[in-house]
Amino acid sequence: MQITFQTRNPFTGRLYVKGHFGQDDCHNEQIGRTFTGISLTFGSCGVQRLRSLNPRGIFASTTVVISFHPLFVTKIDRVYHIQCFYMEADKTVNQQIEVSELTTAFLTQLVPMPICRYEILDGGPTGQPIQYAVIGQQVYHKWTCDSEVENTFCMVVHSCVVDDGHGDQVQMLNDEGCAQDRYVLNNLEYPADLMAGQEAHVFKYADRPLLFFQCQISITVKEPNSECARPTCQDPVRGKRHTSHQNFKEAYLIDVQAQPINALDITLYLNDNETNSHNLNQRELSSCRHFSPIFYFAVFTSEFFVMVILTSVLLKKF
Repeated sequence: MQITFQTRNPFTGRLYVKGHFGQDDCHNEQIGRTFTGISLTFGSCGVQRLRSLNPRGIFASTTVVISFHPLFVTKIDRVYHIQCFYMEADKTVNQQIEVSELTTAFLTQLVPMPICRYEILDGGPTGQPIQYAVIGQQVYHKWTCDSEVENTFCMVVHSCVVDDGHGDQVQMLNDEGCAQDRYVLNNLEYPADLMAGQEAHVFKYADRPLLFFQCQISITVKEPNSECARPTCQDPVRGKRHTSHQNFKEAYLIDVQAQPINALDITLYLNDNETNSHNLNQRELSSCRHFSPIFYFAVFTSEFFVMVILTSVLLKKF
Protein backbone atom coordinates (compact mmCIF):
# COMPACT_ATOMS: atom_id res chain seq x y z
CA MET A 1 0.00 0.00 0.00
CA GLN A 2 1.40 3.39 -1.03
CA ILE A 3 -0.02 6.34 0.96
CA THR A 4 0.92 9.92 0.01
CA PHE A 5 -0.18 13.25 1.52
CA GLN A 6 0.35 16.68 -0.02
CA THR A 7 0.49 19.63 2.38
CA ARG A 8 0.01 23.31 1.80
CA ASN A 9 3.33 24.23 3.48
CA PRO A 10 6.59 22.27 3.72
CA PHE A 11 5.96 19.29 5.99
CA THR A 12 8.00 19.20 9.23
CA GLY A 13 6.17 16.50 11.18
CA ARG A 14 5.78 12.73 11.17
CA LEU A 15 3.69 10.14 9.31
CA TYR A 16 3.25 6.78 11.02
CA VAL A 17 0.95 3.79 11.40
CA LYS A 18 -1.13 4.07 14.52
CA GLY A 19 0.19 1.78 17.26
CA HIS A 20 3.44 0.98 15.39
CA PHE A 21 5.45 4.19 15.71
CA GLY A 22 8.40 2.37 17.28
CA GLN A 23 8.99 0.18 14.21
CA ASP A 24 11.38 1.58 11.63
CA ASP A 25 9.30 0.57 8.62
CA CYS A 26 6.09 1.99 10.07
CA HIS A 27 6.90 5.70 10.24
CA ASN A 28 8.37 8.29 7.92
CA GLU A 29 9.77 11.77 8.55
CA GLN A 30 10.12 13.66 5.29
CA ILE A 31 10.96 17.20 6.44
CA GLY A 32 11.09 20.22 4.14
CA ARG A 33 8.84 19.04 1.31
CA THR A 34 5.20 19.72 0.54
CA PHE A 35 4.35 16.03 0.39
CA THR A 36 5.02 12.96 2.47
CA GLY A 37 4.16 9.30 2.12
CA ILE A 38 4.75 5.76 3.31
CA SER A 39 4.76 2.29 1.69
CA LEU A 40 3.33 -0.65 3.64
CA THR A 41 3.41 -4.37 2.86
CA PHE A 42 0.56 -6.70 3.76
CA GLY A 43 2.64 -8.51 6.34
CA SER A 44 3.99 -5.51 8.28
CA CYS A 45 2.86 -2.70 10.59
CA GLY A 46 -0.37 -4.47 11.52
CA VAL A 47 -2.02 -4.16 8.12
CA GLN A 48 -5.25 -6.11 8.38
CA ARG A 49 -6.45 -8.38 5.60
CA LEU A 50 -10.04 -9.54 5.26
CA ARG A 51 -11.27 -11.90 2.54
CA SER A 52 -14.56 -11.10 0.88
CA LEU A 53 -16.80 -13.58 -0.93
CA ASN A 54 -19.11 -11.12 -2.63
CA PRO A 55 -17.48 -9.52 -4.37
CA ARG A 56 -14.55 -11.92 -4.32
CA GLY A 57 -11.35 -10.34 -3.16
CA ILE A 58 -9.31 -9.13 -0.18
CA PHE A 59 -9.71 -5.94 1.89
CA ALA A 60 -6.42 -4.51 3.20
CA SER A 61 -6.80 -1.78 5.81
CA THR A 62 -4.65 0.29 8.16
CA THR A 63 -4.81 3.50 10.20
CA VAL A 64 -2.19 6.25 9.69
CA VAL A 65 -1.54 9.40 11.68
CA ILE A 66 -0.19 12.58 10.08
CA SER A 67 1.33 14.75 12.80
CA PHE A 68 2.49 18.26 11.99
CA HIS A 69 4.65 18.59 15.12
CA PRO A 70 7.98 16.72 15.20
CA LEU A 71 7.58 15.63 18.85
CA PHE A 72 4.01 15.95 20.07
CA VAL A 73 0.48 15.15 18.95
CA THR A 74 -1.53 18.37 18.69
CA LYS A 75 -5.09 19.33 17.83
CA ILE A 76 -4.26 20.03 14.18
CA ASP A 77 -3.10 16.47 13.54
CA ARG A 78 -5.30 14.08 11.54
CA VAL A 79 -5.96 10.34 11.67
CA TYR A 80 -7.08 8.47 8.53
CA HIS A 81 -8.34 4.90 8.14
CA ILE A 82 -7.09 3.60 4.80
CA GLN A 83 -8.77 0.62 3.15
CA CYS A 84 -7.93 -1.01 -0.21
CA PHE A 85 -9.88 -3.78 -1.94
CA TYR A 86 -8.16 -6.27 -4.23
CA MET A 87 -10.71 -8.03 -6.41
CA GLU A 88 -10.04 -11.55 -7.61
CA ALA A 89 -10.63 -11.17 -11.32
CA ASP A 90 -8.74 -10.95 -14.53
CA LYS A 91 -9.11 -7.24 -14.89
CA THR A 92 -7.46 -4.05 -13.80
CA VAL A 93 -8.90 -2.25 -10.85
CA ASN A 94 -8.26 1.29 -9.64
CA GLN A 95 -8.76 2.68 -6.19
CA GLN A 96 -8.87 6.42 -5.74
CA ILE A 97 -8.50 8.08 -2.39
CA GLU A 98 -9.45 11.74 -2.09
CA VAL A 99 -8.07 13.62 0.87
CA SER A 100 -9.82 16.94 1.49
CA GLU A 101 -7.91 20.07 2.40
CA LEU A 102 -7.96 21.29 5.96
CA THR A 103 -10.70 23.78 6.59
CA THR A 104 -9.67 27.33 7.38
CA ALA A 105 -10.83 28.67 10.71
CA PHE A 106 -11.35 32.40 11.10
CA LEU A 107 -10.40 33.93 14.44
CA THR A 108 -11.91 37.30 15.19
CA GLN A 109 -11.09 39.47 18.21
CA LEU A 110 -12.77 42.79 18.89
CA VAL A 111 -10.39 45.29 20.45
CA PRO A 112 -12.13 48.26 22.12
CA MET A 113 -11.10 51.70 20.92
CA PRO A 114 -9.05 53.91 23.28
CA ILE A 115 -10.75 56.37 25.61
CA CYS A 116 -9.31 59.87 25.20
CA ARG A 117 -9.36 63.06 27.26
CA TYR A 118 -8.13 66.63 27.04
CA GLU A 119 -6.86 68.43 30.16
CA ILE A 120 -5.31 71.81 30.90
CA LEU A 121 -2.89 71.43 33.82
CA ASP A 122 -1.20 73.93 36.07
CA GLY A 123 2.48 74.51 35.28
CA GLY A 124 3.48 71.28 33.54
CA PRO A 125 2.50 67.74 32.53
CA THR A 126 2.28 66.58 36.16
CA GLY A 127 0.19 69.53 37.38
CA GLN A 128 -3.40 69.54 38.51
CA PRO A 129 -6.34 70.49 36.25
CA ILE A 130 -7.23 74.15 36.70
CA GLN A 131 -10.46 76.09 36.30
CA TYR A 132 -9.29 79.59 37.28
CA ALA A 133 -6.13 81.24 36.01
CA VAL A 134 -4.48 84.64 35.58
CA ILE A 135 -3.47 85.98 32.18
CA GLY A 136 0.09 84.93 31.47
CA GLN A 137 0.03 82.00 33.87
CA GLN A 138 1.90 78.96 32.52
CA VAL A 139 -0.28 75.92 31.83
CA TYR A 140 0.14 72.62 30.01
CA HIS A 141 -2.28 71.33 27.38
CA LYS A 142 -2.33 67.53 27.61
CA TRP A 143 -4.09 64.91 25.48
CA THR A 144 -4.03 61.25 26.54
CA CYS A 145 -5.77 58.07 25.40
CA ASP A 146 -6.14 54.90 27.48
CA SER A 147 -6.17 51.54 25.68
CA GLU A 148 -6.57 47.98 26.94
CA VAL A 149 -3.87 46.76 24.53
CA GLU A 150 -0.32 48.11 24.22
CA ASN A 151 1.59 49.12 21.11
CA THR A 152 -1.54 48.86 18.94
CA PHE A 153 -2.87 52.39 18.30
CA CYS A 154 -1.49 55.80 17.33
CA MET A 155 -3.03 59.22 17.96
CA VAL A 156 -2.77 62.65 16.31
CA VAL A 157 -4.40 65.78 17.75
CA HIS A 158 -5.84 68.24 15.22
CA SER A 159 -8.73 70.66 14.53
CA CYS A 160 -8.43 72.48 17.88
CA VAL A 161 -10.45 75.66 18.51
CA VAL A 162 -10.96 77.97 21.47
CA ASP A 163 -14.39 79.52 21.99
CA ASP A 164 -15.57 82.36 24.21
CA GLY A 165 -18.99 80.73 24.67
CA HIS A 166 -20.71 83.26 22.38
CA GLY A 167 -19.75 81.80 19.01
CA ASP A 168 -16.41 83.57 18.56
CA GLN A 169 -13.83 80.86 17.72
CA VAL A 170 -10.11 80.92 17.04
CA GLN A 171 -8.29 77.94 15.50
CA MET A 172 -5.28 76.74 17.48
CA LEU A 173 -4.44 73.58 15.46
CA ASN A 174 -5.57 73.09 11.88
CA ASP A 175 -7.03 69.89 10.44
CA GLU A 176 -3.48 68.60 9.80
CA GLY A 177 -2.41 69.00 13.44
CA CYS A 178 -0.18 72.08 12.96
CA ALA A 179 -0.26 75.17 15.17
CA GLN A 180 -1.62 78.41 13.69
CA ASP A 181 -0.41 81.02 16.19
CA ARG A 182 2.54 80.50 18.51
CA TYR A 183 1.18 83.12 20.91
CA VAL A 184 -1.86 80.89 21.48
CA LEU A 185 -0.39 77.36 21.19
CA ASN A 186 2.80 76.02 19.65
CA ASN A 187 3.23 72.75 17.71
CA LEU A 188 2.54 69.73 19.89
CA GLU A 189 5.03 67.23 21.26
CA TYR A 190 4.28 63.49 21.30
CA PRO A 191 6.20 61.78 24.14
CA ALA A 192 4.30 58.49 23.63
CA ASP A 193 2.06 56.75 21.09
CA LEU A 194 -1.12 57.84 22.89
CA MET A 195 0.01 61.10 24.50
CA ALA A 196 0.51 64.67 23.28
CA GLY A 197 1.14 67.97 25.02
CA GLN A 198 2.55 71.48 24.88
CA GLU A 199 3.20 74.33 27.31
CA ALA A 200 1.28 77.56 26.86
CA HIS A 201 0.28 80.73 28.69
CA VAL A 202 -3.22 81.77 29.65
CA PHE A 203 -4.95 84.33 27.42
CA LYS A 204 -8.51 85.59 27.16
CA TYR A 205 -10.99 87.36 24.93
CA ALA A 206 -11.60 91.02 25.61
CA ASP A 207 -14.30 91.41 28.32
CA ARG A 208 -15.01 87.64 28.17
CA PRO A 209 -13.36 85.61 30.97
CA LEU A 210 -14.45 82.09 30.00
CA LEU A 211 -12.50 79.95 27.52
CA PHE A 212 -13.78 76.72 26.00
CA PHE A 213 -11.28 74.38 24.30
CA GLN A 214 -12.24 71.61 21.86
CA CYS A 215 -10.13 69.28 19.65
CA GLN A 216 -10.34 66.16 17.54
CA ILE A 217 -8.12 63.10 18.03
CA SER A 218 -7.52 60.67 15.16
CA ILE A 219 -6.90 57.06 16.21
CA THR A 220 -5.15 54.75 13.73
CA VAL A 221 -3.81 51.20 13.98
CA LYS A 222 -0.04 51.10 14.44
CA GLU A 223 1.89 49.17 11.83
CA PRO A 224 4.06 46.34 13.23
CA ASN A 225 7.69 47.28 13.92
CA SER A 226 7.14 50.92 12.98
CA GLU A 227 6.77 54.31 14.62
CA CYS A 228 3.57 56.34 14.78
CA ALA A 229 3.23 58.94 12.02
CA ARG A 230 3.34 62.51 13.37
CA PRO A 231 2.52 65.88 11.74
CA THR A 232 5.54 67.59 10.17
CA CYS A 233 4.95 71.27 10.86
CA GLN A 234 6.99 74.44 10.51
CA ASP A 235 7.23 77.05 13.24
CA PRO A 236 3.83 78.72 13.37
CA VAL A 237 3.55 82.36 12.32
CA ARG A 238 0.52 84.42 13.15
CA GLY A 239 -1.92 84.46 10.27
CA LYS A 240 -0.04 81.92 8.12
CA ARG A 241 -0.91 78.24 7.72
CA HIS A 242 1.54 75.35 7.73
CA THR A 243 0.29 71.87 6.93
CA SER A 244 1.83 68.43 7.00
CA HIS A 245 -0.58 66.80 4.51
CA GLN A 246 -1.74 64.09 6.91
CA ASN A 247 -4.58 61.81 5.80
CA PHE A 248 -7.23 61.12 8.44
CA LYS A 249 -9.93 59.71 6.11
CA GLU A 250 -9.58 56.17 7.45
CA ALA A 251 -8.88 57.19 11.04
CA TYR A 252 -11.27 56.86 13.97
CA LEU A 253 -12.13 60.40 15.12
CA ILE A 254 -12.82 61.33 18.74
CA ASP A 255 -14.02 64.77 19.88
CA VAL A 256 -12.54 65.89 23.21
CA GLN A 257 -13.16 68.97 25.33
CA ALA A 258 -11.06 70.43 28.11
CA GLN A 259 -12.49 71.91 31.27
CA PRO A 260 -13.56 75.58 30.82
CA ILE A 261 -10.96 78.09 32.00
CA ASN A 262 -11.97 81.30 33.78
CA ALA A 263 -9.17 83.72 32.85
CA LEU A 264 -8.94 86.81 35.06
CA ASP A 265 -7.26 90.10 34.26
CA ILE A 266 -4.38 91.00 36.60
CA THR A 267 -5.94 94.41 37.43
CA LEU A 268 -9.28 92.79 38.17
CA TYR A 269 -7.61 90.29 40.43
CA LEU A 270 -5.67 92.95 42.40
CA ASN A 271 -8.85 94.84 43.28
CA ASP A 272 -11.04 91.87 44.15
CA ASN A 273 -10.26 90.20 47.49
CA GLU A 274 -13.10 87.71 47.04
CA THR A 275 -11.17 85.83 44.35
CA ASN A 276 -8.71 84.66 47.03
CA SER A 277 -11.12 81.82 47.77
CA HIS A 278 -10.73 80.40 44.26
CA ASN A 279 -8.14 77.80 43.38
CA LEU A 280 -5.68 80.14 41.63
CA ASN A 281 -1.94 79.99 41.23
CA GLN A 282 -0.78 80.35 44.83
CA ARG A 283 2.63 81.78 43.93
CA GLU A 284 1.14 84.64 41.93
CA LEU A 285 -1.55 85.03 44.57
CA SER A 286 0.96 85.60 47.37
CA SER A 287 2.93 88.12 45.33
CA CYS A 288 -0.17 90.13 44.44
CA ARG A 289 -2.06 89.89 47.74
CA HIS A 290 -0.15 92.74 49.45
CA PHE A 291 -0.99 95.40 46.87
CA SER A 292 -4.06 97.65 47.14
CA PRO A 293 -5.35 100.95 45.67
CA ILE A 294 -4.00 102.80 48.79
CA PHE A 295 -0.53 101.47 48.04
CA TYR A 296 -0.67 102.70 44.47
CA PHE A 297 -1.95 106.11 45.67
CA ALA A 298 0.92 106.38 48.14
CA VAL A 299 3.48 105.54 45.48
CA PHE A 300 1.94 108.03 43.07
CA THR A 301 1.90 110.76 45.79
CA SER A 302 5.55 110.11 46.70
CA GLU A 303 6.63 110.34 43.09
CA PHE A 304 4.65 113.56 42.71
CA PHE A 305 6.36 115.22 45.71
CA VAL A 306 9.79 114.11 44.56
CA MET A 307 9.09 115.67 41.15
CA VAL A 308 7.97 118.96 42.77
CA ILE A 309 11.11 119.12 44.94
CA LEU A 310 13.41 118.47 41.95
CA THR A 311 11.62 121.17 39.96
CA SER A 312 12.03 123.70 42.81
CA VAL A 313 15.76 122.94 43.16
CA LEU A 314 16.33 123.42 39.44
CA LEU A 315 14.43 126.76 39.39
CA LYS A 316 16.46 128.13 42.32
CA LYS A 317 19.70 127.03 40.70
CA PHE A 318 19.02 128.89 37.48
